[in-house]
Amino acid sequence: MRLVSLRHIQPGMKLGRTVFTEDGKVLLGTGMQLTERLISGLERAGVDSVYIDDPRTNDIVVEEVIRPQTRQVAVEAIEKTIKQITNSNKLARKISLKEMGLHFQRAFSSILDDLMQNKQMVGHLTTISTHSPSLYHHSVNVAVLATAVGMSLGYNRTQLINLGVGAMLHDIGKVNLPEELLLKTERWTDEEKEIAKEHTMLGFNLLRKQHDISLLSAHVCLQHHERLNGSGYPQGLSGKQIHEFAQIVGLCDIYDSLTSPRPWRKRYMPQDAVEYLFGAGGTLFEHHLVNAFIKHIAIFPLGSSVVLNTGEVGVVSRVDPDYSHRPTVRVIRDGRGNDVPSPYDLDLKTNIRLFIVGFEDDDLFNVNSLEDSSSSS
Repeated sequence: MRLVSLRHIQPGMKLGRTVFTEDGKVLLGTGMQLTERLISGLERAGVDSVYIDDPRTNDIVVEEVIRPQTRQVAVEAIEKTIKQITNSNKLARKISLKEMGLHFQRAFSSILDDLMQNKQMVGHLTTISTHSPSLYHHSVNVAVLATAVGMSLGYNRTQLINLGVGAMLHDIGKVNLPEELLLKTERWTDEEKEIAKEHTMLGFNLLRKQHDISLLSAHVCLQHHERLNGSGYPQGLSGKQIHEFAQIVGLCDIYDSLTSPRPWRKRYMPQDAVEYLFGAGGTLFEHHLVNAFIKHIAIFPLGSSVVLNTGEVGVVSRVDPDYSHRPTVRVIRDGRGNDVPSPYDLDLKTNIRLFIVGFEDDDLFNVNSLEDSSSSS
């Protein structure tokens, strides 16, 4: 299979992987043959790319790091909690979230079990299933990424659960922000950004009152926008004042935000987001945490269509965790844009004169300079 921009999708193509709605439901299933109507439906749903089956890349299997049903349960847990809080706010009454922590521990335990069973994939994540701007999917993505980092640091199960639950709920305070701010499709003004910063304290005050959610998880929510050099919020903490869990969630939050589309911008390329985080090591985040994170990210994800310096177009067919910037590429078009009769693999580790100059579907990506971390989430 290969990842294709919706702009290049043609009727008759078949989906290689399931597409989900923002609330975790199945929108279109694997193997579905696409029609003009279905393609229009994907556009309306805000989907910008899908994996398709292609005889030339049938052996390239982009596996889910967590099962679709695991993601759906986690997304539904977040959605249910957000709706409860929203309804309580509308009715102007005190919220009661019975067994909230237990509910999220169960949902996260399924994520953790999937990751523990897929340790080889966790060793170098090529995809985390969806780059949706939805708060629900973003929260699950951050939890998956943060857990991968925690596993690489040798955290025990209790630590991983506290980290993971905190990651799933890191943005829960946003539901107490003004509704017009959350629904706005343009970039926030400086004044609106200041209001949005309140979500960390709002979330912390909500979570610390839940008897079955650990104070560590609540502090992840409070501190995930704090930065090593004291430039973050809400308290301007620095250095060791910031809990390691919060730093991990903070950098995972930035990566997923940058590599996901927003109403006012396209997604950034993975290598641009990784380069930004690499530069943030020692300034915004501890070096060892940034290094642990980068070890788990494929700069050129499996199944993505890339362009070589020769003009040839290919699909990333294999990623070596130790050389993620030089994957193996399945060439499907020559330098003149013609389909090759017999696609062939080029291992960029051994073909040192070849290198990737970009993605074929460059319409998916933002070519502007990266925003600062405070405006990327």
